[in-house]
Amino acid sequence: MRLLFLFILLYSSGLVCEELVITSNGKRTYSETINISDNTTRTILKNESTFTDNQGDYGVQTCLGTLEKTKNEVEFNLKCEGINQKNEKFFTKVYRKTNENDAGIGTVEYLGGTGKYKKMTNKKCRYAIRYFRNDIFFFRQICKI
Repeated sequence: MRLLFLFILLYSSGLVCEELVITSNGKRTYSETINISDNTTRTILKNESTFTDNQGDYGVQTCLGTLEKTKNEVEFNLKCEGINQKNEKFFTKVYRKTNENDAGIGTVEYLGGTGKYKKMTNKKCRYAIRYFRNDIFFFRQICKI
């Protein structure tokens, strides 16, 4: 009976999956675009934001990268650094390929980190983003940890 109880306890604890949910709001603070061809532009971006998470942490994040637009497709590729109130850092790659510029769903890949974020290295998470005007964004990320 004890073995059955132990098995059920161990098995069920493995089924419970903790999530890290990060919500952020930010602003595109730099943008410069060139025309590569009649149907393609490339833009250098800098985004700055604040964030909170479901574990009570908060902080700031800065992202640099590119946005490439063609007639039918938009591709974002950013590298980011985040710092929470405990001075713990995380480094991510944020990317998505879609046919819509104003909103979308993409992937956040953790490249490294310190403190609580160290265990996130190599994790891939989903995110959703929505833009207001062309420079304000609302972002939500969910990770299984």
